Amino acid sequence: MKKSILFIALIVSSSSCKNTWNEEDKAAFHEACMDEAKTWAGTEARAKTYCDCVFEKMEKKYPNENDALAHISDLAHDTALLQCRRDLQ
Repeated sequence: MKKSILFIALIVSSSSCKNTWNEEDKAAFHEACMDEAKTWAGTEARAKTYCDCVFEKMEKKYPNENDALAHISDLAHDTALLQCRRDLQ
């Protein structure tokens, strides 16, 4: 999880300097998450479920992209985000 959150942060931070989750930022997050999640989730549908869960919880906690990036190390250990992966098992 930590590796994927850090990778996703790099993708998203390079896509925009805005302090919101616009459509471009969401798409960049989802693409990076899907690329990583497909390696362990087993199916594309499970990877999508995971990525949707992570983004929903992350966006709720940090409505602004810059806030999420400022707390990226916290996100890597966030129990709500970790639960997204456990829910798939």
